[in-house]
Amino acid sequence: MWVRLPPAAPLMQNTSENLITYFRPMVFKSSPIGNEISCVMYGLSEEILNDGEKLKNLLLEGLRRDNFKILEIADYKFQPQGYTICILLAESHAAIHTYPEYHSLMFYLYSCREEGDGKKTFEFLKEKLNPSTIDFKERAVKVEQQTNF
Repeated sequence: MWVRLPPAAPLMQNTSENLITYFRPMVFKSSPIGNEISCVMYGLSEEILNDGEKLKNLLLEGLRRDNFKILEIADYKFQPQGYTICILLAESHAAIHTYPEYHSLMFYLYSCREEGDGKKTFEFLKEKLNPSTIDFKERAVKVEQQTNF
């Protein structure tokens, strides 16, 4: 992202030096700790697991409620059954993959915002899908450099 700064001196026409002075890159540093959530939700109906539009809308709504910025969406309906959706986020990514023959789905989310992030999305999906059981894993992911280079 670029930010426009007022020039230190009057601009001269057509010089790259003026562009460097006029436009400077904005410095951004992510949190050194991200959050990873993965879970399998069991006991779901084949009907919901094969309804790609409904699953896409639920995942998008959960991400929006959790203040994620959605950049791109890729999804695929398998034949004869199953569905996968991957969402590219400004903060990283989220995905759902269904297993209708096992009445389950896999949900995965990684966020670089901070530890504990993405929990609202998970809770929203859990409430809306109402699985009989859930195998839930969450971990903080530290990406900070351990040594000075």
